[in-house]
Amino acid sequence: MVTEIAPITFEYSHTIGRQENRSGSGFFYPVAITRDEENRLYVVSRGSETPAFFPCKRVTVFTVDEELVREFGTKVPPEDADASAPDGSFMWPTSIALDKAGNAYVADEWLNRISVFDKDGECVGKWGTLGDGDGEFNRPSGMAFDAEDNLYLVDSANHRIQIFTKEGKFISKFGRNGSGDGEFNYPWGIEIDRNGDVYVADWRNDRIQKFDRDGRFLMKFGASGEGDGEFNRPTGVAVDKDGIIYVTDFKNDRLQVFDADGGFITKLTGDATLSKWGRERVELDPSMVRGREKAQGLKEREKLFHGPIAVEVDDEGRVFVVECSRQRLQVYRKQTATFAGGPL
Repeated sequence: MVTEIAPITFEYSHTIGRQENRSGSGFFYPVAITRDEENRLYVVSRGSETPAFFPCKRVTVFTVDEELVREFGTKVPPEDADASAPDGSFMWPTSIALDKAGNAYVADEWLNRISVFDKDGECVGKWGTLGDGDGEFNRPSGMAFDAEDNLYLVDSANHRIQIFTKEGKFISKFGRNGSGDGEFNYPWGIEIDRNGDVYVADWRNDRIQKFDRDGRFLMKFGASGEGDGEFNRPTGVAVDKDGIIYVTDFKNDRLQVFDADGGFITKLTGDATLSKWGRERVELDPSMVRGREKAQGLKEREKLFHGPIAVEVDDEGRVFVVECSRQRLQVYRKQTATFAGGPL
């Protein structure tokens, strides 16, 4: 008898979020996600560069069941939008990562700094210097902690990855500008798998590169285009416990799924329904309810991804896809099955 593995499929679970300009149960241009040991989700709202919407820059913490836990972070006053910005404030936040103690690190590409928050959302530190020397960075984006609590930072405009202690002390770096193996062109997202291998979304090169923990190139996959396995500005990357790789294909408005060798498995284009927070907002206004009922094709249009920018996975097979343009997350569950085949 031969046991075969059935193809991996994904079942849509639910949608989380709605547009919320200032605070409360929603997001405003979310760009990054992570989760803690209790499976609470942390989403960074980058917000708009329009001064009227500055207050929407924040981190929202909530459960998978859409229960709000807390928010932290504040806007940068326009007059202080430089290195003197108050502690705990954001201008252009790009990513978030949690250390082993549960402290949250938020990167800001305008301020060129990393802000550190404790479990209660209080700012307890900051570090970072603009430049291209060792330990300096220019427009930091993705971040990920390894098993030793060292922070891998995507130094996007310097086209490299830098490794720091969690206190901000420089350890090492790898990468440079270019399109060859181990080179980058404005990288964005980063992931570290259970083996300590590092995956980088090489944004303008339209590919994913994989390295060992010391920055030695291992493999790459992807090319520019719209076909299966091709990308148009990949942004987020995640790897689950089985080694399956997930990539948000930002400008192609889809999530692509690959095996551990970078082979294409499938793609998701969105199945969203109205979230719990969304229903609460709609039901406050009867005219909005009637308008949604009359709008032809609304549900079909709303379900599709628009600007998927980040992805997170958990050990229960859930996949969380952040949509920047539609202010929400779509949640899926990975489905796998085995079946017994006949004798060879």
